[in-house]
Amino acid sequence: MKNSECALCGTEISSGNDSKEHVIPNAIGGRKKVSGFICRECNNKSGDNWEVELASQLNPLSLFFSISRDRGEVPSQRFGTTSGNKVVLNVDGTMDLAKPVYSESPHEAGVNIKITARSMKEANRMLNGVKRKYPQVNLEELVSLSEKRSIYPSDMINFNLSFGGELAGRSIVKSALALVVEAGVSAKECEHAREYLTNQDGEACFGYFYEKDLVLNRPEGIPFHCVYVKGHSKSGQILGYVEYFGVQRMVMSLSSQFTGEDFENIYAINPITGAALGLKVDLQLTPNEIQDSYDYKKIPDGAIKEALAQVIPTGMELSFQKERDRVLNGAILYAFENCGAKEGQVLTDEHLRKVTSLLFEKIEPFLLHQLTISKEVKQYRNCTASLH
Repeated sequence: MKNSECALCGTEISSGNDSKEHVIPNAIGGRKKVSGFICRECNNKSGDNWEVELASQLNPLSLFFSISRDRGEVPSQRFGTTSGNKVVLNVDGTMDLAKPVYSESPHEAGVNIKITARSMKEANRMLNGVKRKYPQVNLEELVSLSEKRSIYPSDMINFNLSFGGELAGRSIVKSALALVVEAGVSAKECEHAREYLTNQDGEACFGYFYEKDLVLNRPEGIPFHCVYVKGHSKSGQILGYVEYFGVQRMVMSLSSQFTGEDFENIYAINPITGAALGLKVDLQLTPNEIQDSYDYKKIPDGAIKEALAQVIPTGMELSFQKERDRVLNGAILYAFENCGAKEGQVLTDEHLRKVTSLLFEKIEPFLLHQLTISKEVKQYRNCTASLH
């Protein structure tokens, strides 16, 4: 390992403190690592602050696209719906109630109790609570009346995305700087990036750019991540471009005093599969264009919504496929386990009729849910994004 210094604190990096930093954070699906970039202590500090904020902002998209990580899983998250309800979305595409529902209503014969739980275990705990409150209740009868079935929201989930800010911005710039170092250029050459990353009051050196598509061979429908850097000795610039989920698109000036040899470096990935992508970026921007991006002048009306429109259908299709497969596999298992046939027994006509009935029983909620979803709902009407 060649001698190098931490890009953030200047500590000499050795085999003992080299952090092997992810270029794109692991939290949003990054795989590629860079050695000799920052020390372990700086990696931990920036991870606990910058990366955590970035991952939090992008977590709705990580869940929506069911991304895969190098390690760990995307955490579940609670969302509101258009009718004011709350649901929890999981990375496998399933949804849970935000909390169990318990209600009592009096009637002539006593009290009507309704329980909706997220699991049979939770339902049993609630039923035991009912037994403690009403000792005369036949608990075994209540348990026998309980059933496990799928319930789908009758309205849409609100995805309110917010990108940027001081902490997430530093994570974005750090990713570009990591790729510069991997290209063999010292982090010291990137004075704008280092000032921003090492000085709490440092001026942000990134902005949003949607005026034109800088990715020349954008893959249709893929919510990719991309980090691209290039150094140009004649202009003295080291520029960077970072795009996350095909939606968050940023340009930056890492240096305006570069005197080394021209270079470029790129890392792009499909976070759903983890596969690397061979993208081409045309980053020929003037200092004025870069400054305009810093001042939010490169975001035409409707540009962010259009970026979302390019990738949201992919997430919807993936969600449909996962839920379809989950429902079918569960229904088949349930039908054959409860049709009355013993293991290894040849199925009779009566068994087959029972299997058909049980299959439809389990599949029916999914089919009805699909029939009630309009094409407009499957789009992105309730997915909004803001930049800061």
